[in-house]
Amino acid sequence: MMINDEEFGYVHINTGGKKLSDEEVEEAKEFLRSKKIERIIKKSDESHRRVMESKITDRTKM
Repeated sequence: MMINDEEFGYVHINTGGKKLSDEEVEEAKEFLRSKKIERIIKKSDESHRRVMESKITDRTKM
């Protein structure tokens, strides 16, 4: 399922081929607007930053 609108841009939701109802799409959008997703993204960004700053990336090809 793909959401493409002004607020979110392009978002892909893996549904295993299931078509989401309008209500389910709105529920997904509410989750994307939530503070919980902001914390998840911030935590992920911090983790990525730490990995990129670590010495392991000097020895690893990306």
